[in-house]
Amino acid sequence: MSSQAAGGCPPVSKSTQRSPSFRKNRLRASFSCVSPSSHGEIVVVEEPSVPSEYVVGWRRDRRHSRSILRLSAFGDRQAAISKALALSCGYVPSTDPKRNRARDSKRSSVYMWERAFAGPRRPYASIEDAAADARHLAALFGVTPVTVSLGSSRLVSGSYFMPSRGIVLASSMLDRASLIHEMAHYLVWRMGIEEPSHGPAFAAALVAFHVLSATMPVETPLVLAEKYNLKINTDLLDGLLGFSFRKLAA
Repeated sequence: MSSQAAGGCPPVSKSTQRSPSFRKNRLRASFSCVSPSSHGEIVVVEEPSVPSEYVVGWRRDRRHSRSILRLSAFGDRQAAISKALALSCGYVPSTDPKRNRARDSKRSSVYMWERAFAGPRRPYASIEDAAADARHLAALFGVTPVTVSLGSSRLVSGSYFMPSRGIVLASSMLDRASLIHEMAHYLVWRMGIEEPSHGPAFAAALVAFHVLSATMPVETPLVLAEKYNLKINTDLLDGLLGFSFRKLAA
């Protein structure tokens, strides 16, 4: 899986690693406040290149630390915080059309395909229940359990998997279908497969989890995949199902 699709990068070989001097400065907010209209958060960031300047900006949520929309700047931190608080009362970001990235061109099709075969969502009573289920799902393929946590109110762009944080579920997506979706991203990352976020390997992992979790016939998602023009790595799917069934029978 493309690691960037999951929100981070898997281990890379030494030949492709850059020295620390080439790393981008990570903008760290010294203050943040949530917009009541749930359009992300307003932040105050100290500009790395100009230490005496405090930038007031907007970001969708904490994952987007490097893509902060600059709104204004101040030489005094308290003045910047006052401006941030004032903006948070009614700031609404631009509604420019989203650009589909080529590396993730199948994302919308995968979502429609998944909804077509996954059936009703099964909500968890708590994040602890979701974490326990994640441990069970990881055990099916003998991989290390992944951390599962609940996103804060600042998370407005959906649930996600990030290697450095594990699986983060939005409060409105505390259900098994959402967990399985992120577990599929996690499994592909653990296997070191580099491809578009919702590519054939991800589709294979997603089908494997659903088949094993709901005793669903594998033919159901395979037939629907043709309808939505999606490719599934069937060799990987066969391997995942075969490995898991052998493990369950042991």
